[in-house]
Amino acid sequence: MDLDLAGKRALVTGSNSGIGKGIAQVLAGEGCTVAIHGRDHARCEDAVAEIVAAGGKAVSATGDLASEAGCAGVAASLHDQLGGIDILVNNAGGRASSHRNDGVERPENPGWLETPWADWVWTYEQNVGAAVRLIQSYVPGMKERGWGRVINIASAAATQTEPDLADYAAAKAAMVNLTSSLAKTLAHTGITVNTISPGAVETPSLRRSFTDLAARLGWDSEDWDEIERRMTRELIPIAADRFGRPEDIGRMVALLASPLSAYMTGANYRVDGGQCRSIN
Repeated sequence: MDLDLAGKRALVTGSNSGIGKGIAQVLAGEGCTVAIHGRDHARCEDAVAEIVAAGGKAVSATGDLASEAGCAGVAASLHDQLGGIDILVNNAGGRASSHRNDGVERPENPGWLETPWADWVWTYEQNVGAAVRLIQSYVPGMKERGWGRVINIASAAATQTEPDLADYAAAKAAMVNLTSSLAKTLAHTGITVNTISPGAVETPSLRRSFTDLAARLGWDSEDWDEIERRMTRELIPIAADRFGRPEDIGRMVALLASPLSAYMTGANYRVDGGQCRSIN
């Protein structure tokens, strides 16, 4: 199916690796000119080179979106390179305990009561703060052109809560909420706003984490296929019998970005292989 995306300009934040990179590659394959973003310039350029080698079009922009200055720098760079953005995919995020680099040692998954407020603020800025700044930067141009797409990447944790993961789950829940509000605000403008909530997606970091977990559990296997099979049946039950792949998320992004999806707005779409146990 031709999704009618040729010539559209798309910014995918946090796209020099993992889910974001998979999203960017799918959009480039559909004819978009994709802006690769990250905090590591070399990795961004490598991701751009991969897309170009595959026949796509891409540019890069480097900056920390958790600050006003970082967002302004990314926006200025892309204005110079592309003139504007038609499709904004707010994928950058993370959790303080996994990504903060302030010299303070903290457990990888601190408990609810042990997560300091500074970590809550960091996580919120990286997820919600970054999204809001870019929405406020790019949506006015979309309104002037009478067309645009905002796609926020949340998480299964946003609607199916588990013990702990307190700061991350709350920030992702805020992403789902702000999507609904923004969609109503942008009624009659030609802009749609949606959320995608991925389940567990196989990225290099997930593979490392679950391979280490399998070893701690005493599983007698270092074979990833066997680890994935046992994880998705015994620890994280997933009806699809596997973890997601970045391109699974990318395909849903491409669908929501397409002009063919103009009647889809203000919604949260789960792409989780049946991981969530609730009906919504």
